[in-house]
Amino acid sequence: MKKKITNILAILCLCVAVGCALYLGIYYYKSAKSEKAVSELSNMIIKTTETKKSDEKPITNLDSADTKSEPNLVNVDGVFVQNKFSSIYRMNRDFLGWLTIEDTHIDYPVMFTPNDSEHGEFYIHRDFDKNYSAAGLPFVDKNCRVKNPTDNVIIYGHNMNSGTMFHDIIKYENKDFYESHKKFHFDSIYEDAEYEVVAMFYGEIYDINDTRFKYYQFVNAANEEEFLNFIQEIKKMSIINTGVDVQYGDHLLTLSTCAYHVEDGRFAVVAKKIESETK
Repeated sequence: MKKKITNILAILCLCVAVGCALYLGIYYYKSAKSEKAVSELSNMIIKTTETKKSDEKPITNLDSADTKSEPNLVNVDGVFVQNKFSSIYRMNRDFLGWLTIEDTHIDYPVMFTPNDSEHGEFYIHRDFDKNYSAAGLPFVDKNCRVKNPTDNVIIYGHNMNSGTMFHDIIKYENKDFYESHKKFHFDSIYEDAEYEVVAMFYGEIYDINDTRFKYYQFVNAANEEEFLNFIQEIKKMSIINTGVDVQYGDHLLTLSTCAYHVEDGRFAVVAKKIESETK
């Protein structure tokens, strides 16, 4: 009887091990498939040194308010979009831009669904073709705006165990990583922009009635005092003192992902726009 029980337990352990292996195999296969799809989109970005590959003609009517001093925008069904992103935007009008942090996995399209009934989280578990995806895609908070920008634009992304999506932003807690990644790019369909990291910190999602500081609720400041108070709070929470000066009127970009130090934990990196240019 004892031997029989041992054999049954051994079989059960083997089944569990096989099941786990299959699960991990499927998980990493889907992750690789998702990354491949993103890479294919990246290859569609028209480089500034290349000849234009789409049928749209560059906008040359500088009398238009939307295109004044911006002749490299193209009209895609009434929306003026950077030439280099026109092909991608034609495929999916939810596409808002491309986020890149050099020498990391973070090299992704960013989506925006402000009219989505799911609180702007349509792409939390969907790929570029709107099919189910555990990894989803980075997306902008529905209350933010990139054109005529809000004071803060918040981009959310998953912290994937495979190391993809926003997993790498947690590396900003390491000073050496921060020192070599002080700046990154978010090129929207409207303009290219470089950002400088101001603060990086662990936080959490609090109950709606909790009065503690909620970085994820800051989009537009009512006045200078409210803006500077936000800056003071994130610098107080920051793991590293970056020493970066921020003034009222600066435009901020916040990258936010899940963290597991507490229930509903988050890790965020806040940066300020230091340069923008239309390509």
